[in-house]
Amino acid sequence: MITNKRQVTSKDLKPDMILAEPIYDIDGKTLFSEGLRLNVKRIERIRNLDKNTVFIEEISYEPIKEKSMVHEHASIFEKNAAKRKSIILNETRTEASHVVSEMLDTVLDGNSIKAEKIKKIVERMIGAILLDERVVLNLSNLSAIDDYLLSHSVNVCVLSLVAGVYLGLTQAKLMKLGSGALIHDIGKMLVPQEVYNKPDKLSDEEFKIVQQHTIYGHKILRDTLKFDSETANIALFHHERMDGLGYPHKLTKHDIPIFAKIVAVADVFDALTSKRIYCDKVDYYHGVLYLIEHADTQFDIEIVKKFITMIGYYPIGLYVKLNTGDIGQVMSKNMLCPVVRIVKDSNGQTLQNYYEIDLYKNPGISIIDLNIEEFKNRRASK
Repeated sequence: MITNKRQVTSKDLKPDMILAEPIYDIDGKTLFSEGLRLNVKRIERIRNLDKNTVFIEEISYEPIKEKSMVHEHASIFEKNAAKRKSIILNETRTEASHVVSEMLDTVLDGNSIKAEKIKKIVERMIGAILLDERVVLNLSNLSAIDDYLLSHSVNVCVLSLVAGVYLGLTQAKLMKLGSGALIHDIGKMLVPQEVYNKPDKLSDEEFKIVQQHTIYGHKILRDTLKFDSETANIALFHHERMDGLGYPHKLTKHDIPIFAKIVAVADVFDALTSKRIYCDKVDYYHGVLYLIEHADTQFDIEIVKKFITMIGYYPIGLYVKLNTGDIGQVMSKNMLCPVVRIVKDSNGQTLQNYYEIDLYKNPGISIIDLNIEEFKNRRASK
């Protein structure tokens, strides 16, 4: 089977065709990603752009002899599993945002809401993530939804689920984690909007009002949606800290449930790297630095390690352990595949002459552990 791309006119588009190239709106933003399967509504939107031609994927089962046919390396749904997962997640993420939006509206209207919709969309998200056991996130697509609260809710769910996979959670546990993560901030809809949307720094009294969203959210998940305590406690405890300085109950490290610890990391990372009313965003590299600097005080250090491994942004100077057993220091910012300077062999012996390994050129070698403590202490001593 060979996959190619073929140019067709927009009037010839049909449902179930797969895009071979991205389609952009009039502002240059990605409207539909490469690999997206078309339906009637999507085709209508493309035609409304006055776009004359579109490239679609075409599968052939015979060798292609005509040179005019552009041969692609492989279908995005056949070879590049990580990218495939990202595209499927993009579709599911958009649907999830609609579910969350409906949930938020029903909270404001006082109407009844059902947990079944949340469970169904989370189940689909888990299925998309588990398509590939290597689970690599396409972070560039996390900000595809315009509304911050919707975008943040869905992003935290995706990040939490992938972290859960890295931590070895069962599918049943992932369902509980994802359900709570997706609506972890639903209580914010009961916070006065003039306080929640205030662009300036909150007063102490206003901050106490905002803190109540954890209690409101817990009540909605537990009493209205009838989720079990493991899921409902995500809304209640995702602002607790390892050092006991969080809220609402000032729990310490050993009392905070693991789901809340996971969501706490995902929550802050997405908030830092997203544009908000009251704060400029930072890049992913500095988002990772923040997690490291606050590991074991604000965040669980083992979850931070897994999260950074999942994200693949390794700060320069961080000591890492490779699957070969060697210990090295990160020397470049290359996402997922940095250059690592080997300083100790697999027996723990310090090398007289170090050497460097480019993980991009050595795909069989990977990072399996991080020495966050040493990196954090070294930065603090400067």
